[in-house]
Amino acid sequence: MIGIRERLLAAFQVEYREHLEAIRKLVDELVRRTEGSGIAQLDETFRRAHSLKGAARAVDLAPVEQLSHRLETLFARVRGGQMRLDKEVAAIVGGSLDMIEDWVTAFVGGAVPPDIGEMLAAIDACLGTERQPADKIEPAPAAAESPVVPAGIEAAVAAAASAPEPICQPEPPKTPVIAEETVRVRALHLDRLLRSPNELLTETMNQRAVTEGLLDIDRRLSELDKQWRRVRKLSAGLARDLGDPDRAAQVERHGEALDQQLRVVGRQARLSRRQQQRTGWTLRQLAAEVQQEVRDARMVPAESVFAGFRKMVRDIARESGKQVDVVVSGLEVEADRMVLQGLKDPVMHLLRNALAHGVETPDVRRAVGKTPTAQVALGFAVTDGRLVLTVEDDGRGLDFDAIRAKATVLGMFSAEEAVELSRQVLVDLIFDPGFSTNSSVDDLSGRGMGLSVVRETVTMMNGTVEVLPRDPAGTRFRISLPLSVSTQRLFLVGCQGHAYAIPTEGVDRLYRVPAEAVKTVEGKSVVYLGDQQLPLLSLAHLLALGETAVKVSRNVVPLVVLRNGDRRVGVAVDEFLSIREALVKDIGVPAAMGTMVAGGMLLEDGAVALVLNPFEIVETFRKSGSIRVLTTVEKPAERRVPVILVVDDSLTTRTLEKTILEAHGYVVRLAVDGIEALSKLRAEHVDLVISDIQMPRLDGFGLLQAIKNDQALKKVPVILVTSLEAREDRERGLALGADAYVVKRKFDQKELLETIGQIL
Repeated sequence: MIGIRERLLAAFQVEYREHLEAIRKLVDELVRRTEGSGIAQLDETFRRAHSLKGAARAVDLAPVEQLSHRLETLFARVRGGQMRLDKEVAAIVGGSLDMIEDWVTAFVGGAVPPDIGEMLAAIDACLGTERQPADKIEPAPAAAESPVVPAGIEAAVAAAASAPEPICQPEPPKTPVIAEETVRVRALHLDRLLRSPNELLTETMNQRAVTEGLLDIDRRLSELDKQWRRVRKLSAGLARDLGDPDRAAQVERHGEALDQQLRVVGRQARLSRRQQQRTGWTLRQLAAEVQQEVRDARMVPAESVFAGFRKMVRDIARESGKQVDVVVSGLEVEADRMVLQGLKDPVMHLLRNALAHGVETPDVRRAVGKTPTAQVALGFAVTDGRLVLTVEDDGRGLDFDAIRAKATVLGMFSAEEAVELSRQVLVDLIFDPGFSTNSSVDDLSGRGMGLSVVRETVTMMNGTVEVLPRDPAGTRFRISLPLSVSTQRLFLVGCQGHAYAIPTEGVDRLYRVPAEAVKTVEGKSVVYLGDQQLPLLSLAHLLALGETAVKVSRNVVPLVVLRNGDRRVGVAVDEFLSIREALVKDIGVPAAMGTMVAGGMLLEDGAVALVLNPFEIVETFRKSGSIRVLTTVEKPAERRVPVILVVDDSLTTRTLEKTILEAHGYVVRLAVDGIEALSKLRAEHVDLVISDIQMPRLDGFGLLQAIKNDQALKKVPVILVTSLEAREDRERGLALGADAYVVKRKFDQKELLETIGQIL
């Protein structure tokens, strides 16, 4: 059982990191500020140092308490105008914070913590005071040895009461804040919980097929009932005509029994179908809610994964003889825990790469006019709904001559070809497996696998990695990827009889362009959208499916415009399918498809649709040296019978409208009110709704408003057929989005059919 000491120490490990990060950020802001007094930031740094001292005192970590006490004194003097927080003082503050981090890390890890004597002397020199005898610190025992903190809460309170009074008076106690209750959940259980709602959502999609089957059974039973009535009537008539009244009576009895059975079966089928529709809709709603709750529960701050990276970089730099100032920002940004965990290795590779290839030794930096201490920065932000991570340094930057030379040595290009290579091509080379400009292998670099691992890992998470210039010197790597891996919003397209999914965040626009808009310029296909020319290729060719022709209907090319930053390209597909929320799973993909495939999603029929990385597709366009000319092939027209939903609480009106519409070749579905109509609209595809207004539970106006407010249904046209003739009713219906308004008193079958024809 975990004792009070362990619980206090565990809480302290979370709290002290928060205080360190906050003080670092505030001090950096204070040093950089060009206007304002900065009094608010100074107040906050003082408060943080004071809180850190109190937390260290509570767990009896005397070295941390004394360092915090010195920092508290320093901030108090700066706040009182007795000292100035310049770069030299900020450096001492940073060193003190690093020492606290190193001391706690060693203590918790069971190692001998470092001696803080020199750091205390440096702060005292900055404060202009001499160290007190009481400040002499004996080396602390390792955490694995005898306890440093007295067991029991009484001992902790006694230790706090006997501690020396602080130089500065603490702030008055604040009003207690009631925090939300929290519990610890193992990440493994959370990951398993994530899969459950996604599998449930997939299963609810399968339920739509069951609903379709029940609807078909309902229709067939209705037709069977009609046919049987005819057969029964004919059989009884034949028996009577043959002068056999007993046989006629027997046929009538059997017919009546079968009639009754058909009515019972039909009633049960309708009841099952309605219950299935309601259950399916409820399951989808509940699954979506659970999925959202799990997604929210998985969102954690970047600090939970990357808090120790600053120390790691400092330690590696120290071992390699380099001086580095590490700046970490945006640790409060929240993202899916799996996304952050997946980024650990790529970020580690990038930081090690910065130290190995970018950051120079102090002597070299001085020789080129730089400060001896290099800057390495790690930043997190959310941009356009995506997690953006940057790793940058102010070192020497990419050595393009060395990259050219290495490419020539590896036989990738001849010496003449290498001279002509653009900078972007050279940048792409550094991500190739085994490519490294280091001539020897050491602990930091030389194997050439680091950046290839970065590219592969980020791509599998449907992200991108870019190398950007940094002014005046250095390199900046930018990684962009989804905030969550739980589900993504995907746009499904058809290509050669298969479905492919594209994350909507990479889709700029959708177009249906005439085939004549596709042109050929310098041997490459382009499409003109307004006054803009976009490169164009078929999805089949991109995926190496061995065909470049796009199957079109009525000479119209379905076109998906993808974007990556400022770059936009057009991808021709055979058809647009639908938009889905789905879990993207890691699956094995053909090597020919390279990094363009990010995973797969499960379809309702059990098939798997490949999920494409739109950003990698854009990059493939940019890198392609030769692209085949796109051609179009007209596919045979497919006639699909429109489905019309008639909503009316009057049996007579429903029957009349159904008869008229079916006689003119439409498939008709029926609903008695707005509630049942919404359920049917969400259960199957409907091309048009014809609705009454005055109905129980949910009237026509409410139904119309619900349809137009639903993103999945708002494009379904609605015709209101009602007895309400008042002008204000008509204006209200049209204002809510009705496509037509027909008054029953003036009901004209021809007018209704013409209206439907115009809409469909």
